[in-house]
Amino acid sequence: MRKRMLYQAAVLAALVLLAACGGAATPAAPAAIPPGLTIATASKILPDSGQSAIPEKGEAAPDFEYTLPDGSTHRLSDLRGKKVLLNFWATWCVPCRTEMPDLQQALGKYSDVAVLGVNKAQDVEQLGPFASELKVGFPLIANPDGDIAARYAAQLLPTSYFINSDGTIALRKTGVMDYTFITNHLDELK
Repeated sequence: MRKRMLYQAAVLAALVLLAACGGAATPAAPAAIPPGLTIATASKILPDSGQSAIPEKGEAAPDFEYTLPDGSTHRLSDLRGKKVLLNFWATWCVPCRTEMPDLQQALGKYSDVAVLGVNKAQDVEQLGPFASELKVGFPLIANPDGDIAARYAAQLLPTSYFINSDGTIALRKTGVMDYTFITNHLDELK
């Protein structure tokens, strides 16, 4: 009995020492991102006030932030001065797959346009293979909580927002877009 109590005391002491040496928990390493891809591993909607349930034409686009694999944090509002095409998508969405190459092609036509693809409620591990397969070069933002898509009322996919360089919404489009539609509406942005 005494040997058992000594053994339990030794195990407890070892556990206490290990816990004390460990310090703060080590954060989970971000998922491996294939080279050449820009995939944000963390994101969240930022608080706003006084805006309608569905962001409307002429209103400021609700702000959100995202963290890239290098640890740098960015916000949608950081892109003021550029025209922005904000696209909500998912890997399982066939129309989203159809429109991704057109988004990439349109981005190549403009130097003053940023395209951001916000994934709706999927884990970051699912984004890399999708982006590699479709050769997506613009930032894809993992949003597993779905709070950004919820704030933008992106229930149906794809849903896109065309945002003027002053940060106001010019157009909300639900459904697949082709290259001509995309470029025509990017040309109309201020």
